[in-house]
Order: sequence, then C-alpha cells, then structure tokens
Amino acid sequence: MDLPPPNYTQTTDAIVQCGISRSKISIRYEDELQSDEITISDLGTVSDGKLRCLKSTVHPFYILTIQNEKQRGEFYEFSEREDRPKRLADAREWLRSRGLLEQVPTFDPKQGIAAFAAELEGACGLRPGSALMMHGSSALTVRPEFILSKSFTTLGESLYCLTQMFAASNAADNGVRFVFIGNEAVSESNEK
Repeated sequence: MDLPPPNYTQTTDAIVQCGISRSKISIRYEDELQSDEITISDLGTVSDGKLRCLKSTVHPFYILTIQNEKQRGEFYEFSEREDRPKRLADAREWLRSRGLLEQVPTFDPKQGIAAFAAELEGACGLRPGSALMMHGSSALTVRPEFILSKSFTTLGESLYCLTQMFAASNAADNGVRFVFIGNEAVSESNEK
C-alpha cells in the first residue's frame, strides 16, 4: 500500500532527529521541479549515521538540495556506496533474465575506459564507438548524436542495457562513472 508523503512538519522533525539543526532546514514546493524540495544549508558534523538517517527520511518523497558543496559531495558519495549493492543485484538479475549476464565486460585499467566502453557497446549489440564517449578522465556518457539518431523505444532499450551492463561490471569499483549530461550540454555540443 502506498502511503502519502509525510507533511512538512513531520519531515522537518524527522530531519532534526538525524542531528541537523532545524534552523538549517527549509521545505517548499518548487514549481520548476514539480516537486517538494528540502534545502539544507549546513548538515553540521557529517557521519555515515547522519547521512543514512537523512537519506531514509527524504527518499522517495523529496528532492534534496544541500547547499554546502563539500557536504553535498559527501552525501552523494555516501548514497552511491549505499545504493551500489542493490543496483548491482538488480542489474545482474535484469541481465540474467535476458541471457546477457555472461557478457558483462570487466574493466581493466591497463586497457582504459575507451576499450571498456567498446566492450559495453558490443555486449548490448551496438557498434563499438557508436553510443558512448569519455566525459573527463574517469567517466562515460552517451554521445549526443546517438541520442538524436534513435527512436525513443530503441534508445530506451539500448540505454538501459548499457546502464545495466555498467552497473553489473567492476568499473565503479575502479573509479569509473557513468554520467548523463543535461540537454544544455547536448545543445552546446551540436552548436560546435
């Protein structure tokens, strides 16, 4: 049974129970996001326990904005660590159910990210070099031209395969990330 989200007072009280000062918390409906947004200006002393409490309090009902950049990074790194086992299990089950689990590539730092990207693409039935590109020195992203060249259905299936292959691989354990770039970056790359 789906329960309604807690009200703002209940949510604020729960965040305070995590050890975050009430004066640092604000909640409001954000029209642009079409969602309720919690903004926290300062978490205070950061610990895994505090981050776990905060994450369980806001998820899945709210968008969370942590204004302190260092603390925001700590929260998202913590969330990545905490969510990784479930993402790995879900990805492996999805791939297993499609007979693709044995095709998950292993990231080899000696071979590099480009070679790994080509293996991911091949495992998903895509031409190597057609869908993925490097983003910075340690991340992969989807080529804008790949997104623009596919129908929505075909694109969705291909992207899901790539993300599940990546999640089931050892790449994240080696510091490689799979990132999505916003529409602005796609527009900028098309203008160049």
